[in-house]
Amino acid sequence: MFLTMWLLLLLPCVRGESPCKSELVLSLNVTTVLQSDVLLPCNFSPGLIGLNTTADIAAVWSHRTVTVDNLVEITLQGQTMYWKKYNRQIKTFSSVSASGNFSILLRNVTQSDEGLYQCDLFNGTGCRIAYQEMHLRFDDSPADGFLTWLITAGALGGGVVLLVFLITIFICAKQLQQLWTLPGITELSPRLGLDPPVSSIYSCVSYTVLVDNSKEGV
Repeated sequence: MFLTMWLLLLLPCVRGESPCKSELVLSLNVTTVLQSDVLLPCNFSPGLIGLNTTADIAAVWSHRTVTVDNLVEITLQGQTMYWKKYNRQIKTFSSVSASGNFSILLRNVTQSDEGLYQCDLFNGTGCRIAYQEMHLRFDDSPADGFLTWLITAGALGGGVVLLVFLITIFICAKQLQQLWTLPGITELSPRLGLDPPVSSIYSCVSYTVLVDNSKEGV
């Protein structure tokens, strides 16, 4: 009888640790300008994905600023399922999902797109292995006062074409100075089939790491 009790106590240890850890792997600040295209990266290590390419593993993207609003689900096999009509704004890269890359591209972002995005990695139903956070915000630095001056000066001078050109150069150049190259971002262009290439799309986007547990084997 005592032997049976000890076996019952040791049984959870024998079964091993549950994969449903729900651990935060990466947290990023993503800064951009309105009406730009923004890459939200989401890469999970092979240790989390496993070697079974037919496994029931999927990443679910959600916008969590006001309410939890699911955007798209991407399976390990590259199948995608959109909520509502987000397929018009969101581009997925199903050809690389088998490697653990579940990144998405937000097209022509507006003010309503600002806020917290989350990429949750699930194994089956209800078992969240890990997740990543992206805090998307729009640049509102003091330098925007200079942009207002450009608009006023251009309007008074009547140079509409020149005005548009100056504004475009100003915004992109200002953001390019802040550009922080996230590991793997610059290598994504050929793998994701981006056109124009990554260097053009993200010249007005900057990334800042808040939390990075990926190097700890998470």
